[in-house]
Amino acid sequence: MTPSSFTLYITSLLWLDLTHAKIGYFWHITDLHYDPFHNSLELHRGCKHSRGSNEHSHRNGRHRDHTCDSSWPLIQSAATFMAERHPDTLEFVLWTGDILSSSMEHLSDEIKLEAVRNVTDILSRTFSSQFVFPALGHNDPPPSRKLVDMWMQWLPTEALQTFETGGYYTIEQSHSKLRIVVLNSVLWAGGAAKTDGPHRGRAQWEWLEHVLSKARRKNEMVYLVAHAGLGVEERHNAGSSSASGGGELTPTANARLLHVIRAFSDVIAGQFYGHRHADTFRLVYSEGRPVSWALLAPSLTPRGAGSVSNPGLRLYKFESNTGKVLDYTQYYLDVTNTRGEAHWAVEYNVTQYYGLREVSAVSLDNLAEKIRNYPDRTYLNKYLSALRVRHATDVSECDTACIHVHFCAITRADFHEFRSCVRNPASALASRAPHTSAAILVYAMIVLLSS
Repeated sequence: MTPSSFTLYITSLLWLDLTHAKIGYFWHITDLHYDPFHNSLELHRGCKHSRGSNEHSHRNGRHRDHTCDSSWPLIQSAATFMAERHPDTLEFVLWTGDILSSSMEHLSDEIKLEAVRNVTDILSRTFSSQFVFPALGHNDPPPSRKLVDMWMQWLPTEALQTFETGGYYTIEQSHSKLRIVVLNSVLWAGGAAKTDGPHRGRAQWEWLEHVLSKARRKNEMVYLVAHAGLGVEERHNAGSSSASGGGELTPTANARLLHVIRAFSDVIAGQFYGHRHADTFRLVYSEGRPVSWALLAPSLTPRGAGSVSNPGLRLYKFESNTGKVLDYTQYYLDVTNTRGEAHWAVEYNVTQYYGLREVSAVSLDNLAEKIRNYPDRTYLNKYLSALRVRHATDVSECDTACIHVHFCAITRADFHEFRSCVRNPASALASRAPHTSAAILVYAMIVLLSS
């Protein structure tokens, strides 16, 4: 075979592979924090009022407010938008927990389940031809037979068995080599110690490693899906009670998850989490090389624990045979718009926005370096704008120390490594400009003093 004919042969094989690649789409929605009392005449619990605010202003059913969790009209608007944006090749929906507002924490299980049922019904109507794969958040009812009955329309029998006992399950795609593994991160969070969580948490570890080993033997690729994922939130002191409470993984669970991801990075095609109400990503390294990535989608609720954001919805484009993520489009709703209606719009397309050739651990590692080092702050400003879903923020307030904390959070998923990373460049902490954000300054001091 001549060199030219060999080149033609290879080109034809590549073209054949491309023509057989099946492109599909899936939605990722997370952290609805539905508040059934948003329109109630009784005292509204789901809004965090500032001093002097008018509580009655939150009862009109509108969603133009960053102090409130999701109203029913907001959830309806999101469902309507997703229904209108249905690609013909939409394959499934990832729904990663915190369905209910924390304001419902002390209400009866019956009221909570009824609220979950209402949201389930609207998603069933929106995605009548697709499966929705739910993951439990720390604000949600625990696994139960009633939840099984509610979600059995989406999950096969074998998935329902592990879901009822532990809140986790796996889905084997019959038409592809992609397996979806949905974890119950609540079992690995600090609050689980108050229940029988430790026992079920250990069972989940054994189950996860068994599923990943089986996937490797069957040449499957895996999506890891959960409410809370690995790594540290920028605003928290890694390893403190604030990091392990409120649904965050404990340091021990976080370290073990990192170990599992490194061990099975060859079969993990992607990780998808919510919980932090922010648009960010995390990287996992092995022997200095980036080997896996996690994408964290922003919340539907505009209310955050520490920082607010606009509501977000995310649509992924992927190769459904292999699970390779090709792109995603982030949509958002500006809750401060004065037009009165819910106007969802494209916020950005990730490959175009960041200039990525592909979505991979290597490309996202390069992006992290650009966020930290690019001379004119182009990538940093893009990242900070996306982080809170275009909620008004002064990106100029993020100085050298602030940039470094963000970089450490993205690239140091282990709690101890994150703390070391934040402490490391003393020059970064010493070279703060006069406009240093008070939050970042206090955060850095807490990290240093608690080490």
